[in-house]
Amino acid sequence: MVDLVAGGIVLFAIMVAAGIVPLIMAVKAKVRSLRILSLLLGLFAVVHGFYHLASGYQQDFLADAVFEPISLILLVGLGAYYSKVAVV
Repeated sequence: MVDLVAGGIVLFAIMVAAGIVPLIMAVKAKVRSLRILSLLLGLFAVVHGFYHLASGYQQDFLADAVFEPISLILLVGLGAYYSKVAVV
């Protein structure tokens, strides 16, 4: 059980650290499309980190019913917005 919790904490820390960089970019970027893409990517990474943290603490309802759908919506939104911006 300790290994599962430790793994969840490590994955949470990695995902939040990876999400901070795009979130900082979203604040500092002047280009609107880059700001939105960075914001979506950063939010996805942070929410997915919370999914791993909840899963590590065996909070299956919180992980599967709350954080996983939000994470999926952000990821699909990122892909849809990227395809919209890349076409233009």
